[in-house]
Amino acid sequence: MEASSPSVFRGTCAGLLVAAVLFFLTLAVFWPARSYDFVNLDDIRYVAHNPIVTHGLSLHSVREAFTTVHEQWWLPLLWISYMADIDLFGPAAYGHHLVNLLLHAANTALLFWVLAAMTGSRWRSAFVAALFAWHPTRVEAVVWIAARKDVLSGLFAMLGLLVYSRYARNPSSRRMTLLFLLMLAGLMSKGILVMFPFLLLLLDIWPLERLRLEWSPTARRSAVDLLHEKAPLFILSAVFIGINLWTHVSGRGENVALLHRLALIPPNVFAYIDTLVFPVRLSFFYPENDTVRWLSSIGSAVALLLITLWLFLRRGKAPACFVGWLWFLIALGPILRGIRLGLARYADRWSYLPLIGLGIAVAWGIPPLRPGLRRRWISAAAVLLLSACVGFTRAYLPCWRDTLTIFQRGVEVAPDAFFLHSLYGPYLFKAGRHPEAARHLERALELQPDDAENLSILGMVWTTMGRADEALELHDKAIRLNPDIPEFHCRRGNAFFALQRWSEACADYEQTLRLDPLHAEAHFNLANLLVQDARTEDALPHYAIAARVRPDVAMNWYHWGLACEALGQTSEALAHYRRALEIQPTLFDIHSAKNTAGVESGARCETRPGTGCEGSDSPGSKGKAGEGF
Repeated sequence: MEASSPSVFRGTCAGLLVAAVLFFLTLAVFWPARSYDFVNLDDIRYVAHNPIVTHGLSLHSVREAFTTVHEQWWLPLLWISYMADIDLFGPAAYGHHLVNLLLHAANTALLFWVLAAMTGSRWRSAFVAALFAWHPTRVEAVVWIAARKDVLSGLFAMLGLLVYSRYARNPSSRRMTLLFLLMLAGLMSKGILVMFPFLLLLLDIWPLERLRLEWSPTARRSAVDLLHEKAPLFILSAVFIGINLWTHVSGRGENVALLHRLALIPPNVFAYIDTLVFPVRLSFFYPENDTVRWLSSIGSAVALLLITLWLFLRRGKAPACFVGWLWFLIALGPILRGIRLGLARYADRWSYLPLIGLGIAVAWGIPPLRPGLRRRWISAAAVLLLSACVGFTRAYLPCWRDTLTIFQRGVEVAPDAFFLHSLYGPYLFKAGRHPEAARHLERALELQPDDAENLSILGMVWTTMGRADEALELHDKAIRLNPDIPEFHCRRGNAFFALQRWSEACADYEQTLRLDPLHAEAHFNLANLLVQDARTEDALPHYAIAARVRPDVAMNWYHWGLACEALGQTSEALAHYRRALEIQPTLFDIHSAKNTAGVESGARCETRPGTGCEGSDSPGSKGKAGEGF
């Protein structure tokens, strides 16, 4: 790797060529992801069913983005970016994936340009940018649509670094104002940029050399001046720390003792290092383990202090190594376990910006610390490392192609995680893989025997598999644990229906509606029972509510039409049949509609109210119990 030269970037054409190569190679590495589906890990809530986003860009939607806290976050630019995707590419997942890829590739090229401009070292900068771009832990941040926060805030961070590199050479209020606005935009994309002013101070140490780490009057005055110039950025960080603490209540851990929280931090740093150095068993979920092991915590804390002290003492010989290490620690700060509490112990996407620091430490720190290493060996090792990163990344990419595959990966990596089995089982059920679904839900039940939701879902699966008698025991236990969940009563009603215990099924559907008057499935199933009991007129209001609450379900309209036809309401019946055909034109033959109005359709389905039909939402239909998801 070439030696550092003055910070003015020489060879603009060569630099642009390297940046372009990095951009297009990064696109090539992640290109298969453009065809992946939404995964139901926040993609649905963030994008597909997010009312702020789904109608695309408009003055109303932009106003909503700025005035609404969604999913415990105030991130207006994130929601606006999804709106723009929908306007440009439509509501399918393709456009969102493509934009994520383009943002990450742009971040790669910008990171190279910034480092090369600051250091004058083109190939070291290219190595850091390539490591940042192609490391396997990037997959989650790039391929997961809901992780747009990382790549979008990363874009504003890279632009901010570029502006700061120019500000450091020629300070001006205009450049500081632009830097402030870029940081503000980044914070409105993800709160991780609260650490941005601290990262700029590190760059003042190296490579900008505006701050000297020594105890002298000149150094102290310089430090005070640098803090003063960044005062607006620190104030902005403080404001957004307050906003995030106010909106994001699930990660506060208010009942956790301070000493306990502090003890969780050092081991978590080494958990990230382990994942970054050995990225071989990556997953979207790493189960939390908040039991403090004091020996491990104390040992990890001592190791962190010793590493930091050693690099500080060697800062004159290898300043980049010291700065890169501090960059890694500071950028990790807001998301370290102990500072943040919540569902996961750590996540690959949270290392998006911190990895840059380790890349800097390796690229600029190792040669000075090991002067005997020959340049060709360093270059060969760099190529080998980046090739391995590409190989691992391409191998991990397909795990994110849809919900089932990423859940399967999660269970393989953490086979004893209740959370993963309880997620994977219902999606296997929706895919029609009922025995597999039952196995995972039963495993979840072994891990947490008193989880009411899992008990109810497993009961639903057993009902579908013809084990309704056994399912009733699970439903009864779930309702004893939490009697106020409408879905639990509806699922037990389905089990009673399967056993032809009509009065008990009816009682459960009625209880469901007392708890949730707009529960579409309960209205539909109760209507079928009423029709079966020759009370078709009483069933009509229930079919009407089911169809209006769930207008996307063809069988709601079809059965409403059958009931109308039975009561001689021919024109209403025809309208409902036509609506059903618009939704699912090839699923069934609307034989009553053909008799009344000559409507033509495909395959025949012998369906009477209350008996069910494959693909319907009635209790007698195959796969019915999945309706509640």
